[in-house]
Amino acid sequence: QVEPPARPQGASQAPAEPDKGLTDEELKEAVRLELDEVEPFRALFHRAAGGSSTLPGKVAVAFMSRSGLPHHTLKLIWAVSDRGAKGHLTRPEFILAARLIAVAQVGYRPNVEQLKSFKGRFPTPKFELPENIYSDDFDMSEAEKAIKHEYDTETGKWRRTLVNVVVEKKPFAEGAMRAAYQMRDLSASADQSSFVLKIAKLSGTPVAQYFEDVKMQTEAQYLARAFNAKKVPKRVEFIAAYVMELIDRPSRPICGVERFVPGQYVKYNNNWDWSDDRRNTPQAFSHFSWEESKHTLLVCDIQGVADMYTDPQIHSITEQGYGQGNLGRRGIIKFLETHTCNHICR
Repeated sequence: QVEPPARPQGASQAPAEPDKGLTDEELKEAVRLELDEVEPFRALFHRAAGGSSTLPGKVAVAFMSRSGLPHHTLKLIWAVSDRGAKGHLTRPEFILAARLIAVAQVGYRPNVEQLKSFKGRFPTPKFELPENIYSDDFDMSEAEKAIKHEYDTETGKWRRTLVNVVVEKKPFAEGAMRAAYQMRDLSASADQSSFVLKIAKLSGTPVAQYFEDVKMQTEAQYLARAFNAKKVPKRVEFIAAYVMELIDRPSRPICGVERFVPGQYVKYNNNWDWSDDRRNTPQAFSHFSWEESKHTLLVCDIQGVADMYTDPQIHSITEQGYGQGNLGRRGIIKFLETHTCNHICR
């Protein structure tokens, strides 16, 4: 039988006291309540607590959810504000929670250190939403500003938009040249906000290459729409892609971004003489791009999840543009020589 370890001499028999958090003086110093804020915060507490001297946990959760912050952020705020883990908030603790909510709503991390270092007047917390209407994870605490560069095939011009994004700290996949990170675009709705950000692992990658890659993928999607209009058995699509400039980071790095599509990636043909003839649709699309462009270009190097394609290569008869993979007339001839038309081509 294993004996429990002996208690050190002088050790107390009582359990350890829970962490009581900030002292009253530290709390007061952190929230820095202005004179003209005393009455509004008193009214806000009364509105939340309904005249009670404390705010019970369940009532506080329902009220704080009206801030629109994600549940895990509110959980962190509660852990800081409920000193001693009592399960309720006093009025000073509620004011601390409201301060933390206010800074989180404008993109800062909700912690006491942030409050102490905050310059100028604190923002006003907003509790304007109906209770518990969101269950998504809309968290701005790790957000950074970025410029989104998109190519318009109709006008042949680029357009740019300022957005807020959250990029994971560690890549989920890496190749020889690039690392891929999960990214959320906070300007998109929850089901459309997941993207993959690809950034070069080596410095010195030409910025123009990112723009060429996006232009190529966007032009391929233009041809995909024409292909689908022929009422083919299976529709194809090129994943929407754009160039991202991370303007909050040193040197404002440029990277490529495309929508995240779950599933297994498969390569269907390359930019020379190989194709997987077990699939008819990818090979027929490459052939179609040559005919639809009136024998000026050919889209190849088809790969993706099912018929959601990404990272294509375009060969142009002029050999101009489309990056180093554009093998021009040689690449087009090689594909056509090795291509066997299937029932979709006909």
